[in-house]
Amino acid sequence: MMKPLRDSQLKLLWTARIDYSQGSRVESHMHSDYDQLLVVLSGEGQTVIGGQSCEAKEGSAFLFLKGVSHSFRFTSPAITLDYKFQLLDRQLRECLEEAEPSCLCAGAHLADLKRWHKMSLHQMRNPKAHHPLGIESGLKGTLVTMLLDEKSDWSDSYAAFPSAGNDEPVVRYMKAHFSDKITLDMLARRFGFNPNYLIKRFSDKTGMTPIQYLQEIRLEKAKEYLEFTSLPITEVAEKVGWTQEYFSKIVKKRLGQSPSQYRESLIHAVGKDIILDEDFANVWRIVP
Repeated sequence: MMKPLRDSQLKLLWTARIDYSQGSRVESHMHSDYDQLLVVLSGEGQTVIGGQSCEAKEGSAFLFLKGVSHSFRFTSPAITLDYKFQLLDRQLRECLEEAEPSCLCAGAHLADLKRWHKMSLHQMRNPKAHHPLGIESGLKGTLVTMLLDEKSDWSDSYAAFPSAGNDEPVVRYMKAHFSDKITLDMLARRFGFNPNYLIKRFSDKTGMTPIQYLQEIRLEKAKEYLEFTSLPITEVAEKVGWTQEYFSKIVKKRLGQSPSQYRESLIHAVGKDIILDEDFANVWRIVP
């Protein structure tokens, strides 16, 4: 059987969501045959890369290139995403070697990194779910723009959300205020439209009514909280502007599971190897 097509510049070997307890650490070491990206979703600590100390906090991203010593520790409970890959292209490696090994990752880049991790998990469970080439090319694009393009706009946390209408002022407002109480009449008053005209205008651009679009924004954010945080279900509901009762109802209807069941279906993957290359064997180095 022919092996699946892989990206010619970056080969993703492994990924995992890893939850660290307070005080846990990875001692100084280096990789001889692969590179690594560590993204801190929550928590605080410190990394040392090639002798240079960096603060680790929510949104920090660290590139550990092969042959460069690195270590990290967490002073509070932390949640991270970890990727191990091989840079196969000489020019790409040279560019990344010149980049700063740490940066703040937010907005579209952070949303995309979570997406590549989720796609990897789905692909491991069902090889037909996603093509490895799509995951690898996506990760490569995120990695390059995150580390090399200083002019990138990272302010829109939902740039990965369906793009139709992203330049629409009503869309921008709802993405920025999704947790507030928002009604059609309130939006119509705010933007100076008749409610019926607003529905038609918005639907023509996005294929949804404003309130339907708001529900999609809230659902995507709720899924993200369930997947990548340890927030209580009640707090997740509150953060997306829903009552707990309605939150449970809409998640059950749309995802076929209760919020706790949806989280539980993913939680067993925390701290587990998601291997995308059969020849790669991960070595766990976490010291409690």
